[in-house]
Amino acid sequence: MKAALLGDADPDEWDLLPKPKGMRWATYKRWVARFDAAEEALDAQLVMAAGRLMKLL
Repeated sequence: MKAALLGDADPDEWDLLPKPKGMRWATYKRWVARFDAAEEALDAQLVMAAGRLMKLL
């Protein structure tokens, strides 16, 4: 599915797929916001986990 949506684009250049044809921009922007929020939450958890590991050393 991802390859079909990307076409000739390099998949390594995309964290989130480009807007599919036919999807409204408002819908795509909501998905981008959800993706960004999830990525920020994961980054925060990673920082906390690294901090806990550093205390053990």
